[in-house]
This record gives sequence, structure tokens and C-alpha cells, in this order.
Amino acid sequence: MCVKTDLNLGTREFVEGLLTQWYYELDPLLRPERYDLGEPIRKKLDDNGLKNAVETWLRAQMPVMLKRVSRPKFEASIDWRPRKGLDPRPFPWDCVVWLDFSAGDELAIKLFRFLISHFQPAFGWITSYQDEIEKHFITFQDRIGRTEMFVGLDPGETLPGVYWGTYFGPWAIQKIGREKFAQLPVGTIQHIGAGMLVFAYPTCKLAATVEGRKCEERIKACLGKELFFDKNAVDIESLKLSPESVAMIEAKVQEVLQKKKEMVGQHKADSTQATTN
Repeated sequence: MCVKTDLNLGTREFVEGLLTQWYYELDPLLRPERYDLGEPIRKKLDDNGLKNAVETWLRAQMPVMLKRVSRPKFEASIDWRPRKGLDPRPFPWDCVVWLDFSAGDELAIKLFRFLISHFQPAFGWITSYQDEIEKHFITFQDRIGRTEMFVGLDPGETLPGVYWGTYFGPWAIQKIGREKFAQLPVGTIQHIGAGMLVFAYPTCKLAATVEGRKCEERIKACLGKELFFDKNAVDIESLKLSPESVAMIEAKVQEVLQKKKEMVGQHKADSTQATTN
């Protein structure tokens, strides 16, 4: 599941509110057990205390990652920086949670609604990993090999898509037009504050299935299919020139050059050792 936002995630009010309610007030089966600023996520909340996790986030001005090792397991990663800089995305921050599929629909919805209430997202979704791969994962050949990346996940000119559960915040509702939501089947919509949570089908088990796709397409037809990202319409050649792709390719080039440098260095070291012997 993922929520996309432009909210300031570095204030004490936000950090304390999110972590305290997640740890103490949400369903015990969704309680995080470990935290850290990056992987591996090893620090135990029971040992270090929730206050330490809060202060770690605030001191570093970098969100902590959260992990549950008991079933149902999950990992939560929050992307945020104090300054947006030159990032052109209108909603550059997100919270992504990889929840074990065994958790079931009810727990997944509880957690998703909790994230919506705290992150106040413009857009969000809850689906299976397979569904997300089929809709957003692409591969293409660049000048040094194959590049793999997820595309179309940021709300902007288009919305990422329609999923098992899709949250439309006030910004997304305005973009689509509130009147179009009245065309959706009865029982499809749950209102959360000023936003709408739309369920395309009864269970996440139908995600990435033929039946599920048909339900999603019907919702797109009501809301405006042209407003949603379509992986089949991606221009690969243009994508190769995007800042994200260029950065990924450059990183791969630097990685190759570094490996060559290390190999040359090792070869020289081996030659020197052989001469000495």
C-alpha cells in the first residue's frame, strides 16, 4: 500500500502523533516492533522506547523505517526531505508499506485508513505486489545494459491507476470532478474526511485477475480513463531521457567504472606480489 502527500513530515506533532498511535492505538496485530533510519531495521521498540524512535526521526530530519517481525509481518518506508529542492512532483513524499498477504483484507484496510488519516494524501492505493508490477514495472535496454524501474506512480498530469482500494484526496477529486463519483456503483465508496476510498472489488485476492481488471476498467470509464496512467502508452525513448532514467544509467556507469578500477588495482597488486615472490 502507498499514500502520496506533500505534507511536512518533520514536525514533532506529526512524528509523535503517527508513531504513538501506530504503536499504542492501532490494532495490536499491526503494531511495529523495530525501527531504524535504514536497513537492516534492528532496533527494538520495546527495548529502546517509542520516544527514542521519535527523537531519532526528528534529530536526523529523516523518517525511520518500521518493521514487524511477528506475523503478520510488514515493513514501512517513509520518503521525505526537509526541502523539496528542484523536485517537480507536486506530491513528492510517500509512505509505502509491504504487508504480508496473510494479514487479510480487514487488517490491510485498517492500516490503509490509518495512513490516510495521518498523511492526508492526495492519492493512495492498496493492492497486491503482483498487480503493481503488472501496472508499473518496465524494463528497457540502455547504453550499458538493461534498466528496470517503476513508472507512473506519482500523481500529476495523470493519476497512477485504479486498484483494489484507491484513495482520492481532495486534490484528486477536484482533478476528476466530484460529480463523476456519483456514477460509481452503490457501495463502492467510503468517505474519509474530505476524500473518498473506492473499492473496485470485494477482496484483494482479485487483484491482477481478469475479473479484477474488468472492475477497474469500469471505474476508469466512469471517472475518465484518460486521467489514469497506462503503462502500454509509455514512450520508452522519451523515458530514457528523463532525469530519473539518466540518473539511474549514470549510477550504473559509475558502478561499472568502479568495478573496473578495483579489478585493475587488484591486478596490479597481484602482479607486484608475483614479482616479489
